Amino acid sequence: MSYAVYSLADTRTVLYHPNVGQANLHLCGRGKMVISYSGDLSSHTTTADGYVVVNKLKSENGTITLEVPQNSIADDFLSKFARYLRTCDSSRFTLGTLTVYDTAGSRTIFMTGVTVQKVPDRTYDRTSSNLTYTLLAAQVTEK
Repeated sequence: MSYAVYSLADTRTVLYHPNVGQANLHLCGRGKMVISYSGDLSSHTTTADGYVVVNKLKSENGTITLEVPQNSIADDFLSKFARYLRTCDSSRFTLGTLTVYDTAGSRTIFMTGVTVQKVPDRTYDRTSSNLTYTLLAAQVTEK
């Protein structure tokens, strides 16, 4: 009998920017991660006489949502990345990459043009909480 296997522990996530450095997020506090493809692959146009035209669209951008523990190494690196992007030269702004190696699913997702869309809201309470960083990628390629 064969079973499908999923394992977050077998998923490696590496964020890199030449001016900020590299963070192996899977080793420093990365929790839940969602990769959302932003564009449609196709659309349909219906003509006045009811004929349907199928449109093949090319859209490769996406959004990455990362949950990390407050004050973790991942939070520190993502915060440093966001601070750098606020003040860097425009020619350096889109040099970030994010690579996800999913060995259990035999899949690699490579994202380029990675920037921080939003710095997370910070909650100060009796206990630590997770922060949600939202990143944008100009191109998402899955192999």
